[in-house]
Amino acid sequence: MKFWKILIALIFTIVLLVFARKTTTVKSVHKTVDRGGILIEHDTVPKRRGAGDVVIPVKVSGAEEVKLFYRIGKMEFRAVDMNLKEGERNLFVASIPHHKKGTRAWYYIEAQKQTKDGKIAVSLPDKNSPNFKPILLKFQGNVPPYIILSHIFCLFGAIFFSVLAAFSAVDLKKGKGTMNKSVAFSLVTFIFLFMGFFPLGWALNYYTFGVLWEAFPFGSDVTDNKGQIAFLSWLVTLFLVKGTVLRKNPSKNLVSAKGFSIAVIVSFMITIGMYLIPHSLIL
Repeated sequence: MKFWKILIALIFTIVLLVFARKTTTVKSVHKTVDRGGILIEHDTVPKRRGAGDVVIPVKVSGAEEVKLFYRIGKMEFRAVDMNLKEGERNLFVASIPHHKKGTRAWYYIEAQKQTKDGKIAVSLPDKNSPNFKPILLKFQGNVPPYIILSHIFCLFGAIFFSVLAAFSAVDLKKGKGTMNKSVAFSLVTFIFLFMGFFPLGWALNYYTFGVLWEAFPFGSDVTDNKGQIAFLSWLVTLFLVKGTVLRKNPSKNLVSAKGFSIAVIVSFMITIGMYLIPHSLIL
């Protein structure tokens, strides 16, 4: 393998992992609403890792009363008074009680004031909107650093070797490469995906959410599903050349070298497509 191809694979891997990190959907989002003389500013709290209640802070001006509405799972919303934080101006706080890892809560904030025309109530997000979606809060557990680092290392290896596999597949399609080299890169990619999404992915899920796996048919988590799809695509690709993979009888391969090269390129494209889907997106 030429050095420039290895360098491209390395750069591509780093860029893709950084992109996947940047597009995560669990970041805090700054939200504001200004209506009827009431201004609400809030940085969403998307997750709580570890023990302890979740403190929800919000800046409100122009209101006489501020409440936090939250629900756990499918329960009804519960209202809690938000109190002005000592020593702060216009900063109100309230807490959502701690729950076990994997629990999901939803909340919104409402501010009210009395006018000569009656009571004005403003909520964030707007509960009167037909597209109203309360803010999602996930309770998560602490993950040992070695699990996270091992998981990232395997995902890095999977992307890196999938790029090399794609390069070798293109060469093979042109009649320049060898079947053994392309199969070797594909097999290493498959092993990294397996380790990253299954033993390590299961451990990551368990420590974070208290479950092992939420891909189909066990659940609908997009992160788990995309890992499963990428893994299965490479499994099918390698099965097509099972004779070469097992190093026993290449004549038992189900496709020609050209057919295998196409399968590798398709698996590579599927894998990259899976990484481009925002990480930890939940249906």
